[in-house]
Amino acid sequence: MLKAFELIRPGDLAEAVAAVADGAIPLAGGTDLLVRMKKGIIAPKKIVDLSGLKELREIKEDEENIILGSLVTHGDVVNSELTNKYLSLLVQGCRTVGSPQIRNTGTLGGNIINASPAADSVPPLVALGAKVVLSSVNGEREMKIEEFLVGPGKTLKRPDELLTGIVVKKMKPEERCLYRKLGQRKALAISIASVAVKFGFDPVTKRCTNPAIAFGAVGPVVKRAVELERLLEQRILDQQTIKEISLKAREFCDPISDIRASAEYRREMCCSLLYEALYELTC
Repeated sequence: MLKAFELIRPGDLAEAVAAVADGAIPLAGGTDLLVRMKKGIIAPKKIVDLSGLKELREIKEDEENIILGSLVTHGDVVNSELTNKYLSLLVQGCRTVGSPQIRNTGTLGGNIINASPAADSVPPLVALGAKVVLSSVNGEREMKIEEFLVGPGKTLKRPDELLTGIVVKKMKPEERCLYRKLGQRKALAISIASVAVKFGFDPVTKRCTNPAIAFGAVGPVVKRAVELERLLEQRILDQQTIKEISLKAREFCDPISDIRASAEYRREMCCSLLYEALYELTC
């Protein structure tokens, strides 16, 4: 049974931020918060319901970026013309999240704040170099998502801050990308391992530019595999080279063993997922 709490419905973003500064816990989609409350993991005295703040549900663009409000759902990302045109890697990741009900309820902001290494939206966001926008009564600040996530369930969000947006640089038309995920089944599965890959590619020279690789569910946080990216940029990407680079993926993983898979299996799957992605994108 849920313990009694005060529910605050702010009239605007300023009221929401003020409520957070006063100790209220934000409620976005509720797919994680409500589960934790029902299990008795947390028992907040105040909850601020963000659902009425339309500005947090918007997907906008400027000359260089797509700006996503923190209440944008995974389903919104999948269905948006802007994200399909400029952020196809993120669309691929969001398409694998849970069920249609979860995709249409769970939010990008909640997925980020939850800070699960297995979150399907996070490897694409890390590979895309996304930044989070944090608002407080003292103003706003931006931070790269890769720096913002510091451990399972841990971020650099201050107690008085509210995650209000995600800023992602638009992908270029010539860039190729792929998100690959391994779960215990094809749908409704938490990732055992995943990888997001993005780069520019010249099919004549077989060389890539500005590569980005981010693995999910194989370490305490999602981070880019910078050394693998360097190898990709230095080599001609024929099938043998792709195999050699993919086998090195195990060196950049730090997985755990749990009920879903052993650490060694996750390392091997990182190699396989990266090989599949690179082969599909280049061969």
